[in-house]
Formats: sequence, structure tokens, C-alpha cells
Amino acid sequence: MQPTIQTKLNPVIEILGLIYLSHNPKMQEKDEVIKQSAELGINGEELYKKYSGVLRRYITAFEKHVVIEEADSTYFVKTDTAFIFFAQILLASMPEWLDNIESIPEQEIVDELMVGIRGWVVDDLPENATTNEIVDALSQTELSPNDCWQFLRLIQQPKQQLIHLAQIIRKNLPAYENALLSVEKPLTKRMETFVKMRKKSLHGGEAVESLLVALGEEAIHTVVPMLVSPTVSMNVDGISYMGLYIDDILQMIENSKKAYSSNPILKAIGDSSKFDILTTLNRTPMYNLELAEHLGLSAATVSHHMQILIVQGLVSVEKRDGRVYYTLEKKPIRDLIDELQTIFDV
Repeated sequence: MQPTIQTKLNPVIEILGLIYLSHNPKMQEKDEVIKQSAELGINGEELYKKYSGVLRRYITAFEKHVVIEEADSTYFVKTDTAFIFFAQILLASMPEWLDNIESIPEQEIVDELMVGIRGWVVDDLPENATTNEIVDALSQTELSPNDCWQFLRLIQQPKQQLIHLAQIIRKNLPAYENALLSVEKPLTKRMETFVKMRKKSLHGGEAVESLLVALGEEAIHTVVPMLVSPTVSMNVDGISYMGLYIDDILQMIENSKKAYSSNPILKAIGDSSKFDILTTLNRTPMYNLELAEHLGLSAATVSHHMQILIVQGLVSVEKRDGRVYYTLEKKPIRDLIDELQTIFDV
């Protein structure tokens, strides 16, 4: 069964993302894009030029009409992306909460929240965990202290905090509509290209994209486009959230592979978490949650590292028994060793 490709942006994803970017302008800076692009072995400055004009116009139009009170800002100031991504995905996956979350039984909210926490943040969190156990589990992840605090606040007062977030989204729908109008022409063109490329990939398109989609533990049933995170790709519970400029990254990756360079591979191996993943896979193939538990990382962190390792050809994927298994690819490592031996004459 082929995935459903949505042709409109999701207001929950976009509004929370726009508010976050408004409060954290550093995330929009060219230097940050160049730094992240270097991990993929691509030209960040070139990538930045492709989308920065449209994104800046989108954010500026939203900021002219945004409604944010001081209490609202606590979700976005000094907060890192992990918590924001979690809030975006949780509320986007429960659209009925947006309009009537006040009438949803608290236990139902708690149950859904904890499913999300265990699936994406802390895989081995015990049932009926105490506050101290939750704090300890969060501290063992790679979350920043700010994100740990945000998650703890959400877990302690789930209904109250989610009502507040839903209210923030509802009152900023007019600002979002205004932002959409400001980029209507380039957005329409880009969306048409995005949908065309997704359909092409479903019929045997780009190998790199197939690998990125394979990062999900389940088959993808829905593709959700994003403008607020134009170069991000993440899979959660069968839904692939994909930036509208992901194809530019994929093309740049393909081009960079034609001009082989050892630098991105050296950088990947030089990261301690990625190195631990590779040495673990050297013993045996594993799936995402298995790796996360073995290394004491969150599933989301493993997925992030895997995206880079797959792009660099250091890891391959195979679907078995409904799971995506990761396997170490040794040829790139042997090629790297050969190149280093040649360079240093050893």
C-alpha cells in the first residue's frame, strides 16, 4: 500500500515551529546550516541560499501578527528542538485535541503522552514510574537540561500544559494564515515539486531517499510536508515528516558521492555516539530500539545518527519481520584506511 502524500502544510507543525524560530533566531542563521550540512558532506551555504529567502519571508509575516504572552514564551525560550519536535508530533497526531482538549479525560491524555515519551524519548521508562525515576531516566538521555525540564513539566501536569499549547496554536491561526499568503506563489510551486518527487520515489526513485524513509521502524503510510523545517526528515509511528527542500539535500548528497571525500566519513567516525553505533553493529545487525537500549540513547537520537551514517554509506538497512535492521558496511571503512595509508605512506 502506497503512502498518502499530503499536499497542505499541517498548522500544528508550522505554528509551533514558527513560534520557536521567532524565539530562537540563531536556528535560522547561515552558520548553523553550514555546521549541520557538514555532517552530511554537503555545501551548507549553497543549501541555505535555496530556501532562506522563502523561510525568512514566512517567519517575518507570521511575526507581524503573532500573539504570544509571557507565560506562552516559557515553552520556546531556552528550549532545544527535541521538546518542540515532540510537542509538534504529539498534537499533530491528535487533531481532535486541538479544538476540545479541555473535554478529553485526563487519563486518556496521560496514556497518549506516555506512549509518546516511551516511543521517542525514554524507551525503557517503567510503568507507573515515580517522579524521581522519570528525572533519572531523562538525565540518562542526550536531552539538554532545558529539554529535560520541559518534558518533566509536561509529564507532571499533562492536561494543563497541553491545554496551554493548544490555546497558543488556536490563537495564532490567523498569523499562520497571513504567513501562508506571504509565500503563496513559491510554496505552491515547491509543493508541486515535492509531491512529484515523492511519487517518483515510490516507483523506484532515489536510493538515498529510500534509505532515509527506511529509518522508520514501521512502513510509512503518510507523508507530511513541512516548510518551517525545510530540510528535516523524521519518521514517527508510520508518518514521515519531510521538509519541502529535502530533495535539494538528496541531490547534493548524490553529487557529493560522485566526488568522493574522506572528510565526512572521518567526521562521522570521530563522533563518539556514531563510533559506538558502528562498533556495536560490527558485532551484529540491530534495529533502532535495540540499539538505543544497548547504547543508552533515545530512539530519536539513534535515528538522527543513522541518517548521517546511512548517507555516508557506513550503514545499510534491511527490513525483516516488520523491523528495520541496520548493518555495518565495511567497504567504506576499508577504502578510508587505504586512503589514509596512501596519504601518510604507512
